[in-house]
Amino acid sequence: MALLGLASVTTTLCQPSTKPVPVPSVPSTLNITTLTAENGFSVLECWSLVPGFTTSHQAGTSGAASIGIGELGSSTANATFSIIPARFNGGLHNAPAAQWVIFLSGLAHITLPNSTDKASIQGGKHGTILALDTSDVSNGHITDYPTDEVTTAVQIPLEDGKIPGHVKLHNGSCTPQEQNF
Repeated sequence: MALLGLASVTTTLCQPSTKPVPVPSVPSTLNITTLTAENGFSVLECWSLVPGFTTSHQAGTSGAASIGIGELGSSTANATFSIIPARFNGGLHNAPAAQWVIFLSGLAHITLPNSTDKASIQGGKHGTILALDTSDVSNGHITDYPTDEVTTAVQIPLEDGKIPGHVKLHNGSCTPQEQNF
């Protein structure tokens, strides 16, 4: 008898919900904190990618919002997955190549040696930045990971350093409101 009762409980728990699931609104474009350079120094800017989101027709994501992020990789560049220890200080460094950096988890603090500008990048859906401050254009930036949590990141070089279409919204990092989706 007890086994039959458990089976009916399991069936009840597995029934689909009849409550409507709220659908988050999709912004018209993707706003990205970008590390770039001006007069030989790294600077933070908030960019809006153009063209903006479109509706995907690709199998598996058909109907979802989708945006191109530029040509990626080359015959000499590799995408990299990094596991960064808790409380790690990356020191002063340049982007090794023009690249996307996608923080999947953790927290990255980016500061600039010649400015008070800074960015706090939380891993997850808003954890993507564009790092363009290579050694040929900039003195670099400082990244540290101040929490007790491991940070994971994926770095994806841009094909031949080709920067995706964009509009500069303002100096400094994007605000949470500008990345709200």
